[in-house]
Amino acid sequence: MTSSDNPNDPAPGTPASSGRHDRRAVWLATGVVVVALGLIGALLWVGHSGQRELVAAYTLVAPTDVAESGVVARAILNAGAECPTVDAVGPSGDQQVAMTVRAPAPTAAPVFDDITVCTAVLPVGLSEATVDGRNIPAAMPEQVDELAIFADSGCRVDDKRIQDCNDPDGWPFAQIARNIAAAQPDLILDPGDYYYREMACPAGQEDLCGGTVAPVPGFPFDESDAGWLQDVIEPMQSMFPVAPMAMLRGNHEDCGRAGNGFFLFFDPRPGTEGTCAPVERNGELVRAEPQTTPSWSFDLPLRDDRTLRVAMVDSAYGSDKELTPWVDRQRGSYREADALTTPEPGVESWLVTHRPLFALISASQVPTDDPLAEPWSSDGQMVAAYGLLGNYQMILASHNHYVQSVQIPGQPGALIMGNGGALLDPSGPYAIPPTGPLAFADGTPMVPGLEPYPTATHMWTRVQYGYALARPGDAPGSWTIDQYEFDGTPLGVCQLADRTIECV
Repeated sequence: MTSSDNPNDPAPGTPASSGRHDRRAVWLATGVVVVALGLIGALLWVGHSGQRELVAAYTLVAPTDVAESGVVARAILNAGAECPTVDAVGPSGDQQVAMTVRAPAPTAAPVFDDITVCTAVLPVGLSEATVDGRNIPAAMPEQVDELAIFADSGCRVDDKRIQDCNDPDGWPFAQIARNIAAAQPDLILDPGDYYYREMACPAGQEDLCGGTVAPVPGFPFDESDAGWLQDVIEPMQSMFPVAPMAMLRGNHEDCGRAGNGFFLFFDPRPGTEGTCAPVERNGELVRAEPQTTPSWSFDLPLRDDRTLRVAMVDSAYGSDKELTPWVDRQRGSYREADALTTPEPGVESWLVTHRPLFALISASQVPTDDPLAEPWSSDGQMVAAYGLLGNYQMILASHNHYVQSVQIPGQPGALIMGNGGALLDPSGPYAIPPTGPLAFADGTPMVPGLEPYPTATHMWTRVQYGYALARPGDAPGSWTIDQYEFDGTPLGVCQLADRTIECV
């Protein structure tokens, strides 16, 4: 399993550390160390004074109430740079679209002092777009013939596990990104979890994680601009010119981890950049309270007058195996998604949520001292979404670090893809249990009044790094989803039809 609910994380509202009132001074004092560790080589991006240097430019899928075109452009530049324009070709010829600063909230800003982030809503009808000479996708695809899917991609450095971040096969995210770019998909979909370097590389582990950017002391989160460039932006560079990206927040982007960077870089909506800004309480900075952001959706035109509607649900918070009061709050997000996907002729819908609804963990992770323990994961999400899944052909999630397909009778097929680069889950064994989700091992209901689901009729798991390319089939609702290892070697094939998934 992932470190989805770290018991060592302080509770919401816990002070970051004592005696650190001057946040700017803390950041400046640690800046030399941060630069020495993390901005060597490819990450030395800051140009000379007054010189604008573009770090990255890309296009994000956005809800149509944000952008009628369905896309916004983002650019990351060195600190203090003026925002560039998007140079584009539209129906009337060449045109320029002004970009404006997307700034972190003041309480988080010192940790993002070395960059400027710019954003622009792209108008309808563009055929080409560049930012300071770099190509970015100019529009949503007119027809989707292939989708790329990956998630859970950062290199894990925490107090429990250290990944081999300096071995391209031990952390193969950059290879996955290059292979996705080479496939030239029409759209890229990521169900979340980008940032995994949550501490400095421990002494004696430099061969694995030397160069890791450490969190900045005095702040109640694990991220920084340099860390985001190292763990996320630089490895993804090859994909940026290829296709618009639909990015969902994962639990690693909650406000105690890397939420500020997610909302700054990847959330497409205006005004969300301060969602995770820490607050000052009794002279100390504390993390923002847990929250959900509104569910949203976007449409993708397929061939034969088909449309795929994708509903995006924020499930960054909650607990995998405990049913907490958060379930009631999370249920509101699934209700919003249900309303966004009201059935329409010619429209088929997928639910995308970071934490899976129907997924099985390895038998090696099931507690042996609890006779009622069972291997279904994300009980809280299953309760929150109970009775709200009738609109979907498929549920796409990540969070667990493998690729797995699960079919529960009468429910949409479930595809879990959390094998995008972060340290993998146990190799097995994975098996279908005799009881279904929301039932204890003896078959009794987990939640009074909620009938447990029947057990799965299909389960397929591969604990290997990789990604997927999904292509619509001939019949409405049908898809072929080819699974690949990180180096492009075929790993398996999933068929989705009539709300049923099967992988081999």
